[in-house]
Amino acid sequence: MQIDRRGLLAGAAGLAGAAALAGCAPRAERTEIGDWPTEVGDEPVTIDWWSANIATNEGGDLRPRLIEEFTKQYPNVRINLVAAPADTDTNRTTLTTQIAAGSQSPDVIHGDIAWPGQFAENSLATPLSTLVPDDFWDQYPEGLRSAASVDGEYYMFPVYIDNSFLVYRQDLLDKHGLQVPGSWEEVVETSKALIDTGDVDYGFVFQGNVYEGMTCNAVEFVADAGGRFTDEDVTESTATSSEARRGLEFMASLVSEGVTPRASLTYIEQASLDAFTTGRAAFLRNWSYAYDTANSPEASSVAGKIGIRSRPGFDGTDETHTTIGGWGSYINPHTAKPAAALAWARWLADEDAQQLIVREGGVIPARTASLTSPDAKAAAKPQYEIAADYTLVPRPTATAFYPKVSQGIYVNANSIAAGQSAVETGTSRMQRQMDVALAGQAL
Repeated sequence: MQIDRRGLLAGAAGLAGAAALAGCAPRAERTEIGDWPTEVGDEPVTIDWWSANIATNEGGDLRPRLIEEFTKQYPNVRINLVAAPADTDTNRTTLTTQIAAGSQSPDVIHGDIAWPGQFAENSLATPLSTLVPDDFWDQYPEGLRSAASVDGEYYMFPVYIDNSFLVYRQDLLDKHGLQVPGSWEEVVETSKALIDTGDVDYGFVFQGNVYEGMTCNAVEFVADAGGRFTDEDVTESTATSSEARRGLEFMASLVSEGVTPRASLTYIEQASLDAFTTGRAAFLRNWSYAYDTANSPEASSVAGKIGIRSRPGFDGTDETHTTIGGWGSYINPHTAKPAAALAWARWLADEDAQQLIVREGGVIPARTASLTSPDAKAAAKPQYEIAADYTLVPRPTATAFYPKVSQGIYVNANSIAAGQSAVETGTSRMQRQMDVALAGQAL
């Protein structure tokens, strides 16, 4: 799960904006862990928090509420919100360029669950194990603890986890006497029927742009077909396996048969959600927040008309799959305000913030006890119940070179889905590029 610094920085070298950001803040040496203060003093202090939007259960922004509640407990700590790019890859590349240059800002980073290995390999995040009690980590599920750590050392405070779901237009199914699809084949059949009625323009939409979201979708479709993109040790690609080819061939058929619009191959999360909430699409694959947003009258024209289920499998299987998603807090090793940064990062992962996420968030809290709390029962979110039966599928993050490995997946998966590459040609190229990346070489 560790990332090659050469490949990482080479990919970011052309970003003038990132370079400008790196030049805006002073360069600093790392604070040694043995010297790290853990108590916030009485003097006013401001820390920069780098974060993309965290959805509320009504489609709003949860970040101001988190800041508001934190400052009630730490009135002398001001949180300066720095808006991060919504695209995960742009977010990561911009941020890592800045920190690698030695910038003290941002102090705390809201980052992807796939980043600990990358940040550990390149000293881009502060090791956390000695900064909190040993039993602090026991409040999170084992899989999340594993994702947040590298070689036994923690680098990320978990904030929330995520699964993908299939959101659908229940009103249109009822109107035309159709059942909720139980398989991908039924999604195709039902999509075509609803398009023919003229009630929707599209059948199924997902995140098919050339970015990390496409990797998540490709991993899921391949898992549905019984395959994976690498061996278990994540040392060799298996992209040319019959299972991988079946999963990607099905994804391509969604576009070629008109079930999924070609525009979906340019979508990230928000664009695909917009296609659904404006009534243009019958089915949407997205993360847990999307259901809450789509069911909010303030954010959606189809609120009160929708349903949600797990991503289906292919005919003949009852198993359903979702990639492991989630975000957490990393502390910049160059921060000049270590105590305040630690207080904020830890608070986001601890009980008060986690309960706020349960009550008001459109995401799934990381803390296990929060999912069974009275607040969670009162929330009665179907996402919580569905998630319990999912088979979780990891992305191949357990390598020092994951960004390049993922690039090999999403570039070629997009090309296959667009019909620009035949499945055999595209997966052969994908396997070659993944193997080159896994060997630590440039693509």
